[in-house]
Amino acid sequence: MPKLLVNGIRMHYQSRGSGPELVLIHGITSNLAMWYNGFLTQLAAEFHVTAYDLRGHGLTDITASGYTSLDLAVDLRALLDTLGIGQAVIVGHSFGGTVGLHFALDNPDRVRGLVMMDSGVACLRYLRIIQDWWGWENRPDDMKENGLSLEQFLELDNQQDVTEIIRHGLSVPRRSGFKKGHSGLTSRQRKLLDETRLGYEFRDVAGLTEERLAGMRTPILCLYGERSPYIKMASRLAELIPSVCDTVLPESGHFSAILKPNVILEHLLPFLREPCSFLTNITNIVKPAGTITTTLPTELNEACRE
Repeated sequence: MPKLLVNGIRMHYQSRGSGPELVLIHGITSNLAMWYNGFLTQLAAEFHVTAYDLRGHGLTDITASGYTSLDLAVDLRALLDTLGIGQAVIVGHSFGGTVGLHFALDNPDRVRGLVMMDSGVACLRYLRIIQDWWGWENRPDDMKENGLSLEQFLELDNQQDVTEIIRHGLSVPRRSGFKKGHSGLTSRQRKLLDETRLGYEFRDVAGLTEERLAGMRTPILCLYGERSPYIKMASRLAELIPSVCDTVLPESGHFSAILKPNVILEHLLPFLREPCSFLTNITNIVKPAGTITTTLPTELNEACRE
């Protein structure tokens, strides 16, 4: 269990393979173990892969604060500096993709490409699908029974601090494994929610505004499930940033990275190998409603030649 002193905290990380640098970032309340579903092994066959636990998560130190996308992007820079990684492609799931986006915005010379897998971005919160979200009526019965109702969610969601929404989501009994029937909320997660400002800070825009995003030129692949409440954010990112490829995954939701690793890897690998070439060569993006032809702007071609 290797750990490094990074930005004042002991950070847990794992490295595998050899080749171009690739960094994996998990989402809020998760940890680097999410990549053990085949991702780490398959990617390590072509890349030097570094996965790590965000501040307060997994085996990395818990601190009272420091959970905005800006704070965690600063942690990421310190980790890469400590490991001697100058430039990398970053893959982030959920809030991990937002951390990668913030890091790429502030450190464009350090990021060859970025993959955002169903990432919610605070400045685009107005685009979330809530009342009409597919998931309310299609949740498993145990989640309907033990989870929040739409009315309860809307009441809690109206606050900056959404700790209770996170707590309810994690408390639904496990549906499989040796802990089947037990709460999914671990003692470590309970400590994270009870003793830190995570539930407040991760919602902070923290300087990651639409205006600033419009100036980005980092090659970005957005992979969002068609059943995700964040799907409209992907198309908005594609409108704002000329170097974004927005791909919708049919019959997929927020956790496709965990549930459908092989499907995700099919989309990931061509981009990871050559982010700029992938974007400049692509001409068609298939979406559930049909096929949309995309012509990438001259600015992207010029940026990729620099």
